[in-house]
Amino acid sequence: MKKTLSGLILFSIASFYAQVKFEKGYIIDQNNVKKEVLIKNKGWVSNPDNFVFKTDENSAEDKGTPSTIKEFGIYNDSKYVTYNGNIDYSSDDISSFSNTKEPKFVKSSVFLKELVAGNKNLYTYKGHITRYFYSESDLTIQPLIYKKYFFNGSNSQVATNEQYLDQLKTIFADNTNAQSLVNKTQYTASSLTKIFKTYNGENSDGSTAQNSDQSFTETKKKPKFNLSIRPGINFYAPLELKESYRNPGFPSKSNFRIGVEAELVLPFNKNKWSVILEPTYAQYTNKKTTIRTDDNLYNMTMDSYSFISIPVGIRYSMFLNEKSKIFVNVATNVLNVRTSSSASIDVDYDNAVFDKIALASTQSFRGMSLGAGFNYHNKFSVEARFSSSTNILYKDLPHADLKSFSLILGYNIF
Repeated sequence: MKKTLSGLILFSIASFYAQVKFEKGYIIDQNNVKKEVLIKNKGWVSNPDNFVFKTDENSAEDKGTPSTIKEFGIYNDSKYVTYNGNIDYSSDDISSFSNTKEPKFVKSSVFLKELVAGNKNLYTYKGHITRYFYSESDLTIQPLIYKKYFFNGSNSQVATNEQYLDQLKTIFADNTNAQSLVNKTQYTASSLTKIFKTYNGENSDGSTAQNSDQSFTETKKKPKFNLSIRPGINFYAPLELKESYRNPGFPSKSNFRIGVEAELVLPFNKNKWSVILEPTYAQYTNKKTTIRTDDNLYNMTMDSYSFISIPVGIRYSMFLNEKSKIFVNVATNVLNVRTSSSASIDVDYDNAVFDKIALASTQSFRGMSLGAGFNYHNKFSVEARFSSSTNILYKDLPHADLKSFSLILGYNIF
């Protein structure tokens, strides 16, 4: 069991080094020279400090930074431009609010992600804070100002500097429809995108800027849902009662399990992260099992034991190519429900039962699991999983810890 766990951990660590796909894109250096390249697309959640690219499949990898690259884009995905200017890093955490309304600007050199392109351009910077910026055609990029602070120095009064609304009134002064949206516009990506697209849609000349929006700005991504049938085999370690009658433990067993996994694939970081929930029915034993205590005085008997577990966890997937990926996941058992009729482990002397050690009918948040596997075509999967000790008794003392190693096959229904 220890070797199995070590193997899973080593596999998990190695998996994080799986290949990230290079995709077609371009760079523009600080001398305004444009070059077609292949860019390692990591599906950044936050704005990258740098990126890796190469000129073709066989060339060496190079690194782009704001000091060397003026602009880069991955076709049909995303576009970033270098910004050398002020950023207000004031925290959005109330525990870190300042007492001043004015933003505290810091001169920075960063990549901004382009959200909308056209006559009016919208950009975002996302790190430990989120800020938005705009530019008109090829003019200088400017910050849209928004800041929360303590009013009059009072920690009980929170105010907001919404100067960005006045900026929007000026930016869209020549468009009635955009003006009507200003007071409804929140300092969020979706709300700001709406007003910028409204303006550009009515003021576009149909030239390069519009085509750029279609080529580089990623479409709105939504979570994906997978539902899989997951049969398999559990290999149980010996089940020993501790802090009780001295015993060698009920023997190791192998038995079937069947689960239904619901997976919600999150719409960022190239769909690598997902939340999983897998109600599972399993059996430790389907018949009565009797063992002798170490001193050979007593018999300990447990009837068939089966249960339903409901683990919830997270999964990280690494794509090997268009059709296959490897994954690792960690989960915790939020609920365990005993389904067998046996309610106790019986202790007898000369066939007379004198003690009943109660089995838990339900358990919550007992036990965790670590798994690693392979998925083909988002249809077929195989997983090896180690499940840590779970006490199946009603009380913590005595306790009987059930742990297992599982081999699981999966078939994605949809």
